[in-house]
Amino acid sequence: MVKVKICGVTSAEDALKAVECGADALGFNFYPPSPRYILPEKAAAILREVPPGVCTVGLFVNETREHVTSVLRTCGSAEGSGLTTVQFHGDEDRAFCRRWPLKVIKAFRVRDPDTLGEIGEYPVDYYLLDSWSRELFGGSGSAFTWDWLGEPMARPVILAGGLDIENVSEAVRVAKPFGVDVCTGVEAVPGRKDHQRMKDFIAAAKMG
Repeated sequence: MVKVKICGVTSAEDALKAVECGADALGFNFYPPSPRYILPEKAAAILREVPPGVCTVGLFVNETREHVTSVLRTCGSAEGSGLTTVQFHGDEDRAFCRRWPLKVIKAFRVRDPDTLGEIGEYPVDYYLLDSWSRELFGGSGSAFTWDWLGEPMARPVILAGGLDIENVSEAVRVAKPFGVDVCTGVEAVPGRKDHQRMKDFIAAAKMG
């Protein structure tokens, strides 16, 4: 069954409701320009309330290794109660993605079918495929063409970009991803989730 990641979590209420509705992973955005940005200290407080067994992902865009390590420390990852996974959503190269103590997701913004052929093999655990935007690193609310995912990729794929209640079942059927990632599609306003949409999205994804 497909895994579901709810990204852009900024409150304990949204985090716990997502888990109650069946989310497998929660994403915390540490990219300051994003309207879903969360301070590491606030994320740490939320993470202490998340039940064991839920994948918790810290999203970073073109940060230094030192900064990412500092955020992981603040979130309590070294003690086992913090983030379990890092997601690099910028222009990070293969060297940057190596030698992290947690699982690693590398995001790629898919502009056309050639983008997929250029990815090759990154030293990470998962690829996240998002829609391309000139200005935004994720959160655009638009989708790319899922039919482009015709051939298996080097790592399990998490599908993102423009997913919502109406299209996620089709996306799962067409792309056959390991998981799906949603942010805009289940929001009431940027940074705050609509709980009914979240519940319906997770149900639709897992039935897809």
